[in-house]
Amino acid sequence: MRYVYAFIFFILISIIFSSCSQSKKVEAEPLAVKDSVVVEKELFFGFDLEDYEVKYDTVQKGWTWNDLFAAFEVNQYTINSTAERMKDSLIGLKYILAGKPFMTFRAKSDTSNIPSHLIYQPDAFSYISFDFNSDSVDIRKEYRPIETTEKMVSGVIEKNSNLSAEMGKNFETYRMAASLTDAIEGVYAWSVDFFKLQVGDKFVVVYDEKSIDGQPYSVDKIKYVWFEHANTGLYAFNYTDSTGEVSGFYDELGNDMKRPFLMSPLKFSRISSAFNMNRLHPIYKTRRPHLGTDYAAPTGTPILATADGTISKASRSRGNGIYVKIRHNKTYDTQYLHMSKIADGIRPGVRVAQGDVIGYVGSTGAATGPHVCYRFWKNGRQINHRAEKFPKSEPMKEEVKPLYLEHIVPLKERLDREINNLRLVSVDEPEL
Repeated sequence: MRYVYAFIFFILISIIFSSCSQSKKVEAEPLAVKDSVVVEKELFFGFDLEDYEVKYDTVQKGWTWNDLFAAFEVNQYTINSTAERMKDSLIGLKYILAGKPFMTFRAKSDTSNIPSHLIYQPDAFSYISFDFNSDSVDIRKEYRPIETTEKMVSGVIEKNSNLSAEMGKNFETYRMAASLTDAIEGVYAWSVDFFKLQVGDKFVVVYDEKSIDGQPYSVDKIKYVWFEHANTGLYAFNYTDSTGEVSGFYDELGNDMKRPFLMSPLKFSRISSAFNMNRLHPIYKTRRPHLGTDYAAPTGTPILATADGTISKASRSRGNGIYVKIRHNKTYDTQYLHMSKIADGIRPGVRVAQGDVIGYVGSTGAATGPHVCYRFWKNGRQINHRAEKFPKSEPMKEEVKPLYLEHIVPLKERLDREINNLRLVSVDEPEL
């Protein structure tokens, strides 16, 4: 019997070892190691807000440096020396301005309740940093990061509207709308009278927009643009060749957008009285020819020479008030009336360039309000300058033109796509 038990035990041991040898060996899988991502803390003017307490305030009217530094408990000598150092060319800040924002920073670990840093923002682009941790205040001027983004804007001039108003529909701030309007007027200053726009005139503009913290603040430059005035479309492309000798805005054929005469002697205004041979004079109450175009604008608005020339008169008379007359060539003269004053250095015999300031809008002489009466002479006879067909500028150099025409192909295609969309929208919209 003892041998039987021994035999059974032997069989069981064999079975156990056999099953162990047949079982698969399972190896432990290595733990997956995930890539670690280091998230940089977002700093506020260089400060970690987890470590600092910030207080916001605004410079009040009549404040001096003493008021700005009051919370820092610094002596008068430190305030005076800091103010002097602020005038340094690297900082360029002579005084603080009412309404400008500033912030004070105090480390949360500091139990003195006295801030250690101040940030003053004189404009949207820069800020002045004051560090009061040392015996002498450390001053640094920093510039905020600027982002440049390509944008496209389009629109149609509606009834009782103008370019500025239509542009304003695309922006939250007047500054941006005015900046882009000014830039477009600069491109077409020789070919479009923006004081004589018509209902249905259209525009498409591609430009670079500058922004800070996602907020747009200015137009960097117009890259290319199309403007339709009186059913005539005008393309303009900003182009500079590899040598830099060819630079400016050119049309789709390579013609320079510049012309001998600007369409207006003012940059911003509105036409108050167009050229009229049978106008009722507002002062004399008689019908007499009005041989010029009145551009109403605030007193002091700069008046520009519409073309290169030589000052022939800079004087004053009863009807014209203070005025300037320019001789441009054997054919053309221009005259600018009712100025508040003549610009410094403007006198007979002085050469002026197109766009130079020659005087300022006023209401001297026979004028009922501030404006400039712009008169245009051709061969000694006054004419309506807006009806005159001026010659185009010299064309682009032939050796440069092929590269230019190739460069603008995709740009023009992009404009044309948007132009077609604009026309479709204009057709679909019901008339008011």
